[in-house]
Amino acid sequence: MKIVKWLLIALGIYILYTTVEAVGFKTIMGHIVSLKFQLLPLLFFYPFIFYFDTLGWSYSFPKKLPDNIPLRNLYFIRIVGETLNAVIPFSASLGGEPVKAELLKRRYDIPLSEGFASILIVHTTFWISLNLFVIGGIVMTLKTLPLTPLLWNSVLIFLIVLGTVAVLLIIGLHYGIFRQVHAIGNKWKWWGTFSYAKAKKFLKLDDQIKRFYTTNPKRFLFSIFFNFLGWFTGVFEVYYMAKILNMPIGFAEAWLFEALIQVLRIVTFFIPSSIGAQEGGIVLIFSQFGFPKQLSLTFAILRRVREIAWISFGLTLWSFIEDKPVISPKKR
Repeated sequence: MKIVKWLLIALGIYILYTTVEAVGFKTIMGHIVSLKFQLLPLLFFYPFIFYFDTLGWSYSFPKKLPDNIPLRNLYFIRIVGETLNAVIPFSASLGGEPVKAELLKRRYDIPLSEGFASILIVHTTFWISLNLFVIGGIVMTLKTLPLTPLLWNSVLIFLIVLGTVAVLLIIGLHYGIFRQVHAIGNKWKWWGTFSYAKAKKFLKLDDQIKRFYTTNPKRFLFSIFFNFLGWFTGVFEVYYMAKILNMPIGFAEAWLFEALIQVLRIVTFFIPSSIGAQEGGIVLIFSQFGFPKQLSLTFAILRRVREIAWISFGLTLWSFIEDKPVISPKKR
């Protein structure tokens, strides 16, 4: 399995290399250097995306968060977790999720069961809101920028698969999926002598999630809504990047392109940070609509540069959070 993972990294790097080689490194750098200070605003879209995503997460906890956890602190914890999702190899973009739960436990005494429950719930609202976002982008551009058969078939399969997974996960979480996992593990002797302790953890996690779905339907809808706003904020970034690159893309078309790029990122999750696959995929998407490769690859590299900048910020922030004294929690 490790060999396969290293091969995936090698494949991603190879795709990136061949894509850059086909366009020309000097051509790409010429485009980027010519933009100068126009690049700076690209750093200011992501904080708003994180803000809405954090709001979506705040509404996915089984209980309302205590007052000693301001949204700002939850925001920082989420940045750290998402940064680790991006940099931890072979974790399918999930390596930072346990860190979020651990930081909530260590700093604010939020039980791990509640932390993990919120993470599982917010992933379902993420997927549902992403489906709505992708559908919205397609509907907005049906007449002005219809999908090619290749993109249409790919997106249709994605929507069906992601929608089905989201619905099944919600049903499973509501009816106690972890209780069933523990029962199967107990039957096949997976847990050994720690069965009782593991059973308590599984049952508590099930109870936390079931409580959310049965008593907090409004919070579930709010989580979907704010996650949708997070996806939608990315449209402004695409629109701005297209403008500074002189690509004739309106706001509705920017919505479609952002939706397709997010589909690409989800589909290529098995390649660490989607390296190579993201760049090559963006070039493929734009080429389907007649955009030249040099502009498409410049667009893709600018997104990667922005991503690297925020990863650097997230790693720096993690070091500060780790060193900062723990705030005394209030009774819940």
